[in-house]
Amino acid sequence: MKIELERLRYKATFNKQGYEELPNGNVVNTNEKLFDFWFGYYKQSLSQSVSSNAFDFLKDKVTIIARHNDHFVTAMSDNSYTITLPSPNSKTYHVASINPDYEVNGYDTIVLSTVGTTTTTTGTTSN
Repeated sequence: MKIELERLRYKATFNKQGYEELPNGNVVNTNEKLFDFWFGYYKQSLSQSVSSNAFDFLKDKVTIIARHNDHFVTAMSDNSYTITLPSPNSKTYHVASINPDYEVNGYDTIVLSTVGTTTTTTGTTSN
């Protein structure tokens, strides 16, 4: 599939999760914005989904394409990084998997998993 720059028409935010202690001693989770980036949605054909046995895997997942950035690769192994997408998918996501393209002007294919859910062999459960 040929990916062109005009496909990147949505703006998302790359965040780092942290915490803040309030004066009363309570701890509140925070989402610190690191940078914004442009992305496009990536759609698989039905045969690609079936051949990769991806129906359970793709539950509560969104696949996007974005210009290559090493932060995305780091985020796959570090759940303290999140990505926030605009409407209609305005949720917070972790990087579930990535197909990085290290070439000059390369595009990464990134599978995002909704924060607060984990995928098991029997389906998706909420944490």
